[in-house]
Amino acid sequence: MAFHVIEDDPAVADALVLMLNAFGHEAHAYVDAETFLSAAAPHATDTVVIDLALPGMSGADLVRRLRLSNPDTKIVVITGQSLSRLDSQLEGLGVTHLIRKPVEADAIRDLL
Repeated sequence: MAFHVIEDDPAVADALVLMLNAFGHEAHAYVDAETFLSAAAPHATDTVVIDLALPGMSGADLVRRLRLSNPDTKIVVITGQSLSRLDSQLEGLGVTHLIRKPVEADAIRDLL
């Protein structure tokens, strides 16, 4: 199983990759949805970690696209947005987990 982290903040992306590696998982970071889509097609056992506030294609649009191509993809959304904004963005997306920023190691361990 591999993790694909789509996060435009390099510090957050690096922290997530380091945490996932420390827990014994392969992890790859991508700066935006377009880079991820051109570089990787997740396997059925992979997990995709998506920041909602991405440049270019939004995180919510990426989730929708992944759901169309592979409805069983495990998707984790990370965000620093308020809960009131999240309800409308996540409605009907089938997100597996939601993690709030700042991301803590316990939240990552819990999703494993």
